[in-house]
Amino acid sequence: MTDQRKERPNDVRLIEDETRRNKARGRHSLMQGSSPENLSGRLLPPIVISSEFNSQRESCTSSKSPTLESKQWSRYHRGMSAKDFSVVNSADIKMEKKAKRLGKHSTKTTEVDIIDYLDRNRDFLEAYIIDSVPINQVERWLVKKMTKDIENKPFLSDKCLVRHGHKKKITKKEIFMELVNKLNGDANEHSITLELARFMSFSIGVDAYRVYKLFPDHPTFVQYFEFDSTSDLLTSTRLARAENDKIEHVLEVAKNGACLVLSKKDTLSFPKISNSLLRTFDIKHENEANHVLYQPILTANGKTAYVIEMWRLKDRFEDKDEKISSDFVVWGSLILHYCNLYLDKKSERNMSDFLLDVVKAIFEEMVSLDQLIKRILEFAQRLVNADRASLFLVDYSNFELVSTVFDLKFEPGQGRDMEKKEIRMPINRGIAGHVALSGETMNIPDAYSDYRFNREVDEATGYKTISILCMPVKVQGKVIGVVQMVNKRNNDNFDHEDEVAFEIFSTFFGLALHHARLYDKIMRKEQKYRVALEVLSYHNTCREHEVQEILSDNKEIVANIYDFYLDPYQLDDFQKCKAVITMFDDLFELSKFDFETITRFILTVKKNYRTVPYHNFDHGWSVAHAMYVILKSDNRKRFDYKMRLALFVACLCHDLDHRGYTNKYMNETASPLAAMYTTSPLEHHHFNITVTILQQDGHNIFSHLTSDEYKDILRYIRHCILATDLAAFFPNLAKLKEIYGTSPQKSKFNWTVPGHRDLAMAISMTAADLSASTKPWDIQIKTVKVIFEEFYDQGDKERAAGKTPIPMMDRNKPEEQPSSQVGFLSQICIPCYNMLYKILPKTKPMYVMSLRNLRNWKSKVIDKDKDESSNEDDTLDFETESDLDDDDCEELLEEADIQAKDNMENSEISEIGHDIQEIHDDDEEIHIQEISGEMRAGWKCIKSDSVSWEDDQVVSDKAETKTASIWKDIEGNWVDDEGVVTRPKRSLKIVLVESNDGENKKN
Repeated sequence: MTDQRKERPNDVRLIEDETRRNKARGRHSLMQGSSPENLSGRLLPPIVISSEFNSQRESCTSSKSPTLESKQWSRYHRGMSAKDFSVVNSADIKMEKKAKRLGKHSTKTTEVDIIDYLDRNRDFLEAYIIDSVPINQVERWLVKKMTKDIENKPFLSDKCLVRHGHKKKITKKEIFMELVNKLNGDANEHSITLELARFMSFSIGVDAYRVYKLFPDHPTFVQYFEFDSTSDLLTSTRLARAENDKIEHVLEVAKNGACLVLSKKDTLSFPKISNSLLRTFDIKHENEANHVLYQPILTANGKTAYVIEMWRLKDRFEDKDEKISSDFVVWGSLILHYCNLYLDKKSERNMSDFLLDVVKAIFEEMVSLDQLIKRILEFAQRLVNADRASLFLVDYSNFELVSTVFDLKFEPGQGRDMEKKEIRMPINRGIAGHVALSGETMNIPDAYSDYRFNREVDEATGYKTISILCMPVKVQGKVIGVVQMVNKRNNDNFDHEDEVAFEIFSTFFGLALHHARLYDKIMRKEQKYRVALEVLSYHNTCREHEVQEILSDNKEIVANIYDFYLDPYQLDDFQKCKAVITMFDDLFELSKFDFETITRFILTVKKNYRTVPYHNFDHGWSVAHAMYVILKSDNRKRFDYKMRLALFVACLCHDLDHRGYTNKYMNETASPLAAMYTTSPLEHHHFNITVTILQQDGHNIFSHLTSDEYKDILRYIRHCILATDLAAFFPNLAKLKEIYGTSPQKSKFNWTVPGHRDLAMAISMTAADLSASTKPWDIQIKTVKVIFEEFYDQGDKERAAGKTPIPMMDRNKPEEQPSSQVGFLSQICIPCYNMLYKILPKTKPMYVMSLRNLRNWKSKVIDKDKDESSNEDDTLDFETESDLDDDDCEELLEEADIQAKDNMENSEISEIGHDIQEIHDDDEEIHIQEISGEMRAGWKCIKSDSVSWEDDQVVSDKAETKTASIWKDIEGNWVDDEGVVTRPKRSLKIVLVESNDGENKKN
């Protein structure tokens, strides 16, 4: 037991000793013969455990003796419960003695019993402390109690403690530590300030106090913390505005930044204590307050942020009180500074999370500008804790402020579908207008005191506007809107922290608003585009009667479409559309497609070609025909089905909606079409128009294919159309030359390699696009004429824009045509057809005719150089099928060799000579002599009868009977040196021309 008593606290041991002494006195009296009843007025009840006490209390309640009820308790026994000794039997006494003797009761159980006993007998505890415990011990206990319960139970919750607090002593260290501990909780500037005022008032001993808050930017605007009772001194943060006529001394202290002590007897202008302070601190009359101390709290920049007003009823404030309060302010200001730093860091972290939510919301609500504005305003309200919010957009064209979201009320957790209502007002009106014009933030704590405030809204709505935070929203330094926040919801005013936070937020707000407006414009433009596309689609789609007209026509095409040298000018548009259907059926079996869809597609493609001189439907049809002949001549079908289908459709559509200008011109004039694509703008546009036509109802000719097949064909079509840009031709040609090497034996070209097939498709597209250069001379010069007409149109526009067109596009320099054609054929066409001939050998007629056209253009250039100023007839002495003799084939080979030396490698020269030499095989000599004889007799093959080149329109009316040389092409057709078929493999009608001797012959 001795060891256990040492371990217990002093106060517990004192109580046990007193209890033991009382028991000893009770036992001594009993041994002297005194009865328990006679001692009941002097003895304390024994300490029992709670379970025993409850059972004993129940027994006492059920069987109370009249003796116990009639006894009067002493001052020490008031409120105590007596133990009835009559219910305690000997067995219980023996058990208790045995337990004590064996030491079975633990220290913890004993302490619990004692605490329980003291809770039931507080009068006894009070009497014991007053009579037996020294005053210094009580003070130490009080300090420990304050330290422990400072967070949960403030001292100043009791009026009496405030009034007599100056009798208590608390060290500065303890005060400082308590304030520091306050930061561990969810502290803010207001709570720290109130805590500091509480400690200060308690330390110097005051009867009442009040804390004023000042606003450095508004010197005359002062607020104070409002309390209903002393229990609200630390919990309430309600702020009320102080009347200016009652804060004269507060403003003086704030201005000077020093303490001010006043007494009623010494000061004539002694302030009057507020009635609310009288009620809060239970002061009966205002005349009782005779002394006041004003203590300022300064910020780090030396400005007064708060003023504490402390009142005493009787005792004057002495110098030591002023010193104590100043010391408190030093420590408190330091804590307040670090509190603000802590809050700033916490605010930055919260701001980061907040802005992240804002960014997410921006992207979620980007579809609707009005919805985005409402969503962002909700975030802004939450950021500064505002009750109402409005956004005004600046309309500089009308010099007005426009708002579609006005007076948005704070309703957390609720979706707000506001009625869309537009409000307009002059930009020079109200606080929002002032901010829009000045670009400066305005924080107004009292709206009605500002002359710029418009009271009409409050009068109309009944809403009371107190404080306003109005800030501009800027993008690239220009004000695009104004956000106005009204009334902080905690009855506070918008402070500098709100301004800083909202300034950061306004940056994101501005970007979101700017991009939302752009997105809104884009969406509106897209809707306009859809409408325009719908209108365009109606006018650019073929009519149904046109489709039925094609379907009901049963006439066959007379021309031989399987001919490299077919004249496209001999067919009109209707016949060309029929020819496309015929070619499509021959290549891909029309039965696999919907005939009506194919017809509608072809007619709509024709309608989407513009009526420009050259890049019109005639050109598109010619390119498609050239590809048809190339694919038809490839008996091995090196291209698979999807590739051939894509090649033919791409040729037909490769120049859709061509404007008649080059890509370079489109880029130089900053055309919207050129702005859409970085490279090949026209070719990309042609492909997009193709896809647009395919997507129209009744035009998808690939609808019977699977999704993967459709994607593959579209990919091939895109590749083919982009390959028609001559800027892509040269890289493709260089790659093919590298693959083929210097000789056919070193060729690495492989049709199974996808990259090689793509290059073959690209070079085939270029060859088909340039097929006008492979037509006979009369077709060639007609085509060149329309090409230059289109060039001249572009040159005219360049000259009108102040630029000098290149000679080829200058209408004033027609003499440049032959030389430009020589360069075009030698640098582009000849290398293209030479490479195509290597890949697809049966395209040799295209290669040979391009060489002959090059020779004719060179002859024209030579003639012009010989006699440039002569008035003689400058008709080009070009070669026709009737102008060639038996030796002309050798001359052609010689010319081809010369041209190849100028433009191609030596390996290509030998290959050309080898190919042309094949026509002299011995087994074909009989046929050559037979056809040559027929032509000497006057047979003449059909050729184009429309020669439009001005210099070559002088043609003899008589059919001359000069010797003609013929040869057999790779298809087995007999053609002359001009490439004109004289005896086709298939049937060909030949017109008999009367010879000089008058004989008529027919084949």
